[in-house]
Order: sequence, then structure tokens, then C-alpha cells
Amino acid sequence: MKRIKILLTFDYELPLGYCTDYQNALFEPAANLINCANSLKVPIVFFADVCSAIRFKEWDYENYYIPFVDQLKQSLLAYHDVQLHIHPHWMNSTYSGGKFIPSHNFSLSSFKESSSGYTIEKIIDETFKELNEIGKLGRADYNCVAFRAGGYDVEPESKRILNKLYESGIRIESSVIKNFYLDYSFSHIDYSNSPKPSKWLISKNGPLTKEGKDLLELPISSMPVTLTDIVRRRVKKTLNNRVYKQRVFANSGKGFLAISGNQTLTSKFRKITNPQVLSFDKEHFEYEDLAAIVSHNVKKYQQEPGDLILTAIGHPKSMGAYHLNLMREFVEKSRQRYKDQLEFVTYPNVLESYKTVLYV
Repeated sequence: MKRIKILLTFDYELPLGYCTDYQNALFEPAANLINCANSLKVPIVFFADVCSAIRFKEWDYENYYIPFVDQLKQSLLAYHDVQLHIHPHWMNSTYSGGKFIPSHNFSLSSFKESSSGYTIEKIIDETFKELNEIGKLGRADYNCVAFRAGGYDVEPESKRILNKLYESGIRIESSVIKNFYLDYSFSHIDYSNSPKPSKWLISKNGPLTKEGKDLLELPISSMPVTLTDIVRRRVKKTLNNRVYKQRVFANSGKGFLAISGNQTLTSKFRKITNPQVLSFDKEHFEYEDLAAIVSHNVKKYQQEPGDLILTAIGHPKSMGAYHLNLMREFVEKSRQRYKDQLEFVTYPNVLESYKTVLYV
């Protein structure tokens, strides 16, 4: 019987456009998420936006940096996991009158030339060092081993990015959503040509969608949509619009898209046909939607060698009571359905099975 291992991952970050209340926008919803996970006895993974911590160490040490460090430390003490998430625009954003003003350098590739003294390599060096220092406050044996790009955006400088991550000791990458496409003025993502396996090894020379031998790509789990799915989703949103609005978590902030750039016409069309993602922070998702994505992957990869590793995603900044209840229902019903076949894991757990392949 194929083992099913699920990573419950959450991008631990502020609303990237602006924010008026750090507690409400990040620390309180993250604390509620930790409490939910503790009650379910499942480990969760925070992909921590360390660039924000580096800048707020200078901008607002007491109200942001200290709670950031303390929360990650407490997460690790509770045997949750913390890994590296990089939103590099923080490095040349500004701060005035108690508010941050985000730059437009959304992706690491924006730093292929030095900007405000930062390059791709320097940003990775500083964030990796900072996260390991924070991590060791929680557990002496902590090591950063996994990475997720801000906005899932790694190209076109994947060779420089992956080589630096590899040099630092990171061996797991998790920025891909198979067949996902977005195109904005500040970011372009095209995973249309993702490999067929559920997971694959990639070269440190990139791209993420080409198989290699250096790092393990664990994509965020998804399922293709059909025309019927698209129509059903549109009807459902129309009929339940008021209910969905009530589920939205008011986080005292706005996203990067709200203040920066426009989506291209191609992207608007492709967005409709993007796959459904195993995500906890969609107001229109019910448990049945998440279960269907898991079932699709279990069926599709049942003949593939090794364990099936699925990756769920969420954002504390977007998760209120509805989303936490959805996560709880997902965990409890998945356990009932798959029983001993199912295990919730962290990246160090996964890496144990790949050490002889990835550390040579």
C-alpha cells in the first residue's frame, strides 16, 4: 500500500502592499493556526518571509522583529517546522511615519544587478543566516533545508538562485504548482511544462521544470480543471457571493497586486484555467474540493515508486475561523479515510529518505 505523506505548509508573511496592524495581520492568525495544529496533533511548516524580519529589525524592532522571532521559536519548540521564504522587495523598500512603502522588485531575479547594495546571492546569504540563527533559538539541531520563492517566482535567474541555495545546504524546493501560469507587470510564472512525476529532482542550474539530480522539487499539490469545473465554480461563486464575503479574514492590509501592476489579457484567460490548488485560504473551497485534489493525486500516482508526498498551502494572513475549521475538517476526515496509510510530515522528515541522493 502506497504511503501518503502530507506537508501542511503556510507562507508566514505580512500583506505585502501595506499593513496597519502586525498583530492582526500575522501574529494572531498564526497563533490560532498553531493552536489548531497542536489540537490536531499535526506538524505544520511555516515558510518564513525572513526579508521582512531583517528590515523590521531596523524599522520596528519591538513590535515586529521580536514577535516574529518569538513566534517562530515557539513553533519549533512545539515540533513544527520553519523553512525559508523570500520576498526580496523588502530589501529596497522604505519605511516612513510608521509605515512601509514596498518597492517593485518583487522577485529575486529583480536583483540580478545590485540594488541598494543587494544582489540575489547576498539576499539568500543573509536570509539563510538569519533564519538559522532564529531556528537554533527554538531547537539546537535546527537546519534550514527547504525553500519557497515569494510569489512562486524563480525565473529567469533560476541558475543563480538554485546554485546559491544548493551552496547554502538547501536541498528541497517547493515553488512549483504544476501547469500554473500568471503574468503581471512585476512577475511572470509559467509552470506549463512541469514534469509528469508527482515529484522530481532538479538541477541546481535550473529551470524548476527540468529534471536533474541536485535538489528535490516537491510541488504544491493541485488538480487540473475541466470546463465543467470552471462553469460550476462560477455559478457557485455567484450564488454564494455573500457567504464567501463573510468568510474573508480582515487582516488590516492589502496585497502587492492591489498596489502594483496589472494582469495581462493572456494571464486573465489562463487564470481561469489554472489548476485547483490544495489550499486552505480560499473562501469558496469546501472539504470536498480538497478531498477531490487528494483523490486525484492518489489515483494518478498510485503506480509511481515510493511514497506519495502532497503539499498543501495557506497563508496565516488570510486565515480566519472558516479556514481553520476547513483545515481541521481536512485533517480529521483525511485520517478517517486513509487511516494508517496517511502521515503528516515536515521537510526534515522527507529529507531523511533522500539524504544519500541529495548530499553527495
